[in-house]
Amino acid sequence: MLRQILHVDMDAFFVSVEELEDPSLKGKAVIVGADPDGRGVVAAASYEARKFGVHSAMPIGIARKLCPHAIFLRGRHSKYGEYSRKIHRIFEEFTPVVEMVSIDEAYLDFTGCERLHGSAFRGADRLARIIKERTDLNCSIGLSTSHLVSKIASDQAKPHGLLYVLPGCEAKFLAPLPIRRMPGIGKVTEPELRSLGITTIGDLHLMGREKLRLRFGKFGEWLYTKSCGRDIEAYQYEEEPKSISHETTYDTDIDNFEEVERTLSYLAQLVARRLRDHGLFARTVGLKLRFAPFKTHTRDISLDEPTNLDSVIFANVVRLLENAWNGRQKIRLVGVRTSNLERGVFQRNLMDAAQHEKLDKALQAADKVRQKFGFDAVQLARSVESGKPAKPRKHREFLGRE
Repeated sequence: MLRQILHVDMDAFFVSVEELEDPSLKGKAVIVGADPDGRGVVAAASYEARKFGVHSAMPIGIARKLCPHAIFLRGRHSKYGEYSRKIHRIFEEFTPVVEMVSIDEAYLDFTGCERLHGSAFRGADRLARIIKERTDLNCSIGLSTSHLVSKIASDQAKPHGLLYVLPGCEAKFLAPLPIRRMPGIGKVTEPELRSLGITTIGDLHLMGREKLRLRFGKFGEWLYTKSCGRDIEAYQYEEEPKSISHETTYDTDIDNFEEVERTLSYLAQLVARRLRDHGLFARTVGLKLRFAPFKTHTRDISLDEPTNLDSVIFANVVRLLENAWNGRQKIRLVGVRTSNLERGVFQRNLMDAAQHEKLDKALQAADKVRQKFGFDAVQLARSVESGKPAKPRKHREFLGRE
């Protein structure tokens, strides 16, 4: 049966939600993210702001220089989560196979759904229209026989478009695109490929499987498979993180241990939640500290037993903090990182098995509550001060894949 995979990506999602709440923002340069007078990065930018070169993950100071007349908003993640859940429910009306990969994008498998939707193209068009009718939000959709091609196609279709790459045309569609457009090719791999004269995905395809394998090993075979527009192991490789981390930059440098500890508790919970989302356990927990001015220290600790528990990750990063920080230097940024991830079943210490089972059940229940009401609905006590969660005002997530 011919596969039919949709990648749905909401257009400027955070900004679009803000425009719904405040229609006066429409048509203006809007940037959601950090305080423009402070530190941090851009979370989202309207298309009017993008014309000036502003993009997500850009340092907020640079965004302000490029687009000083923009309207800067802090963002309301609970509101974004509310709209995301509405969209997710619409997805489930179209197919039982939905994979949310972030708050504003998902893969939908329409394979075998012809009796429900007619052609996959017609179903995709209807999906976009219903999302617009029920939420007043626009989305872009890529449709093809693979996750890889559909993701790239949805980006090509922006804003508010639908691009269908016909079966058999996947490699031809990808060929003229620059290699950086290929998921899995980042700052490490791109320069090496360019040194070989490979600048487009078509160049990658022409080099052939064998030459790529000799140069890059198994990764070279995955690159060739991707250049053909196929998933197979390539998609699994791209989506399987090698590390998961969250970090936050403070508005002003701090030297308050309790405040740093509360932040680490919040970040540890974010990391642990993402580990559980992927069904992964970490054997290594790491701490990242950046002191003023821009001096960065990292520390790692290996665990006797792999974990995805909030409390275990938090306890270990606090140990690392106590050994790495004398309390005199002011801290600019903190981060929590997990690596050496594994999925397999392992034997737990029999004395601790019952306690771990209780924790697992409690965290499963907490994750369900967070899924419905937002991440801040359930917090570890160490993250809370004066009845309020010590949520970092701006934080970033990293899924390491290279």
